[in-house]
Amino acid sequence: MQDREFAILWILLFAASVFIYQLTLLQKYKKLLIRYENIRKLLFETSEKISKTNDENKIYYVVLDAMVRLIPDATNGSILLYDSEKDKFNYEVVIGYSDDLKNISIRKEEAFLYKINGFKKAAIVCNPEEYDRLNADEGTTEGLKRVDALNINCTLSAPIYIERHLIGLINIDSNVPHHKFTEDDLNLMEQIKCELEIYIKNALAQNKLKHLAEYDELTGLINRRKLIKEFDGELNSKENYNLPLCLVMIDLDDFKLINDNYGHYYGDMILKNFSSRLRNLADKSGIVSRLAGDEFVILFKGYDLDMVERKMKDIVEDILSEEIYGITVAFSYGICEVDSIENMNFDKALAIADLKMYRNKKVKSLNSRV
Repeated sequence: MQDREFAILWILLFAASVFIYQLTLLQKYKKLLIRYENIRKLLFETSEKISKTNDENKIYYVVLDAMVRLIPDATNGSILLYDSEKDKFNYEVVIGYSDDLKNISIRKEEAFLYKINGFKKAAIVCNPEEYDRLNADEGTTEGLKRVDALNINCTLSAPIYIERHLIGLINIDSNVPHHKFTEDDLNLMEQIKCELEIYIKNALAQNKLKHLAEYDELTGLINRRKLIKEFDGELNSKENYNLPLCLVMIDLDDFKLINDNYGHYYGDMILKNFSSRLRNLADKSGIVSRLAGDEFVILFKGYDLDMVERKMKDIVEDILSEEIYGITVAFSYGICEVDSIENMNFDKALAIADLKMYRNKKVKSLNSRV
């Protein structure tokens, strides 16, 4: 009888232990579900924020903010972008640190992941200050100390790759006393990073398309669409503040002969060089645009007709004083003073400046024959 009661008691205890174990697993599973649901919601919010911004810097901030919020006990973070020409990482975005940290750059060899795994994957750095003391230049370490960027107990560091190219690093830090990140934290960071790399890639691709829609691919100047927006904005501003506004139409002289004699490659190089010099000479007073082919427009804000005339004469002299690839590049121009015309719009201003430009070109052609 006692054996039977003992057996029943043993069965009941086993059943209870199984029930408790299953209940513990269920509670743990529920916590995981809640955690992953929070992760999913935050990633969705992050994706939404990224899709609504054209600012690349803001994209990185949104990414970093999501990381800091998702990784348990994370308190600080930074994103460093890789400058391949200087072979350095520059702090682009920081959370929990002074913006002075952005003035510091680190050599590729000084980065956490360089010696740990050659930037192949994310890793845990348990004592960042000690690591920097052993691997970073004294100047770098002192700079980080000055901005209080070494007062951390543990770091998660992960490389950012777009199209298999290393573009930067994400560092997630914790200054919670004695806290150490775990392999679970590392795995979570890798999962989130992979999602966010897709967001960054898509956002950068969209921003590139938006850029191409408003900028000339060859010269980097704004195109006609962007110029019209600028003109309309300045026209509205002029109505409010009564500032002078002039539009200058520019056309290179005999550019077809340059293409015919030297080829389109040299023609493109001349257009790029001319565009760069024109933008520099116009400085902050003028918005320079490539309209089409060898046609350019400068929109001068706050300049009246006399001021623009003097400015353009200086630009002409400067352009003529220096050959471009051994070729003297000349151009003709016409000016429309927006203030002097009623019911002004972009097309009307352009037509007036264009007509004056061709008149000037004709006069130059006649004088050259005399």
